[in-house]
Amino acid sequence: MKRIGFTLVLLALMMLVMGCGKQKEEVVVEDIVAAAPEMSKVVFDNEFVKAVEFIIKPGEKLPLHKGGPRVVYSLSDYKIKWTESGQVTEKEWIKGHAHWHDAIDHAVENTGDRDAHYLVVTRKDMTLAVAEGYDISQDASQLDSDHSKIVFENDHVRIIEVKIATGEQQPMHLGVNRLIYSLTSYNIKYTSDKMEAKETMREAGDAHWHEADQHSVENIGATLAHFLIFEFKK
Repeated sequence: MKRIGFTLVLLALMMLVMGCGKQKEEVVVEDIVAAAPEMSKVVFDNEFVKAVEFIIKPGEKLPLHKGGPRVVYSLSDYKIKWTESGQVTEKEWIKGHAHWHDAIDHAVENTGDRDAHYLVVTRKDMTLAVAEGYDISQDASQLDSDHSKIVFENDHVRIIEVKIATGEQQPMHLGVNRLIYSLTSYNIKYTSDKMEAKETMREAGDAHWHEADQHSVENIGATLAHFLIFEFKK
């Protein structure tokens, strides 16, 4: 009888341990924007890339979620707790800096005293349109150093920061398949070998896509034209 009682107790303990283990398994969120709309918003989405802007207040957390191959650009200084593969690390990022992540599930907690504000541009699986005859060796960063500088580059993407003062104009240069993200509101004249010259107004936080072309940008407005170019290599 004592033997049966001991066996039952042992089985109960085993079931309890197994149950606790199951409870600790964290669910991985597939769509973080749908799960945390108060902290994230999609600013651009096509078959090639998806750009999401995040604003995480101090103490707020993003649950464990899917993350594809992506580049992250910091729109503020911030400090976070980063969790991936069960490992937790503290990270600090500076406004204007960028970094790359390969695809991995991860969670984020703002452990600082200011909003964590950043832009995530995820590269999708779709092959980029052929850009034959267009080369990043002749892009804005190479031909227009007065207005442009590279802020990040790896095998996947080159990020160029552009600042064009009122009345100033870039020389003609090449551009490959790219995402443009506006850091300020501005009014420009865009001249391209693939379309007629066009005047365009952009608002801060806007994003749009360009396929490869030869082009020039002139600031015809009253404010600084300040934007980022995400040039994708593959």
